[in-house]
Amino acid sequence: MPGGGNRNNAGGDKKEQILLAAVEMFLDKDYYQVTITEIAEQAGVGKGTVYEYFSSKEDLFKESFSYCADLYLQLFQQHLSTAAPVKQTMSDLILAHLELLRENRQRLYLLFNERPLSLQEMQGWVIEKRRKILKGITALLQEGIESEELRPELDVEMAGRLLLAVNFDVIGGMVVLDDQDVSEEKIAGLIDIIWNGVGSNKHV
Repeated sequence: MPGGGNRNNAGGDKKEQILLAAVEMFLDKDYYQVTITEIAEQAGVGKGTVYEYFSSKEDLFKESFSYCADLYLQLFQQHLSTAAPVKQTMSDLILAHLELLRENRQRLYLLFNERPLSLQEMQGWVIEKRRKILKGITALLQEGIESEELRPELDVEMAGRLLLAVNFDVIGGMVVLDDQDVSEEKIAGLIDIIWNGVGSNKHV
């Protein structure tokens, strides 16, 4: 995710400057306390400039949220399009996700925690983006079955949902919500759990 942006760079992308400023403001204050004037000041533009790109604060929040979510989607799509073995792709995806979270812990908090209840359509957007990611993951798992890396009877939808939950709820929750550091050793252990399960062979 991009950094804070150069608010004084008149030649920069003003819309992105405003989006980044909005994300910072929505993190610092409750949605209902943030004003367009404050966002404009944070972005280093006039209030009227904000309205050139966004019709309202609600519209700006939606686009800020969508902006962050699209960065997530791009990360998943990038790693799901490789030709690496399935297990390696799983590991690379989780590690890349972890790095993204580490670098953008504060901004990505918006995705995990800040959702005004009055903006009900936000839930639909989140669901749609998760579905796109899930589709890519299930396709990866299906390829793994065809290449005999995975067992043929695997329920790819359920396995895909598990991997999605690992990234969003396990890793995302630990880093962003619980403010924990996650070592690569823990990631390796997590991959082992996903790949080999939790049962003992003694009880098979």
